[in-house]
Amino acid sequence: MWSKIFKASKHGLVRGVAIYSITWPVSSLIQQTLDPSGNKTIDLQRAAKFSMYGGLFVAPTLYAWMRFASYVWPSMTITSHITKAVVEQFSYGPFAMASFFFFMTLLDGGTIEDAKMEVKEKFFSTWKIAVMVWPVLQTINYCVIPPRNRLIFVSFAGLIWTTFLAYIKYEKNRPIPIADKKTD
Repeated sequence: MWSKIFKASKHGLVRGVAIYSITWPVSSLIQQTLDPSGNKTIDLQRAAKFSMYGGLFVAPTLYAWMRFASYVWPSMTITSHITKAVVEQFSYGPFAMASFFFFMTLLDGGTIEDAKMEVKEKFFSTWKIAVMVWPVLQTINYCVIPPRNRLIFVSFAGLIWTTFLAYIKYEKNRPIPIADKKTD
């Protein structure tokens, strides 16, 4: 039994799920402790939602993207690596970011309309920042990190990014209008 577990743990997806299930809630906890409002209450349910989302959605979709990118651009040149990083930011990046705002709103008990409004309100401004950060990180990832450890590298680089996403998701200064909850 242990040999099967050990063998499975060498698979990039299994390691990615395990690591994202840890780094995503840690990011949530970091964001909560750094909350500028002075609220020192830690929401463990929110952290658990981050764990579930990171492990069961982000890790598999990012793993699939990285496998696809390696198939489409198999050469190991700097040009190929930069191309992968830039294409990722304009294909997988928007998908991942919109999915984060959408599905985390649903996990928080919001409606589909609430989730759509959250994406509309927060996506573009957050994505503009991502365009400045992720192509550089992913170029380093593709150029320096061995393929079997790329998902892990991204998960640790993403620890800071996910803390930022949690901040944007839960910042109190920018209220998101709640759909269908108007009182007349």
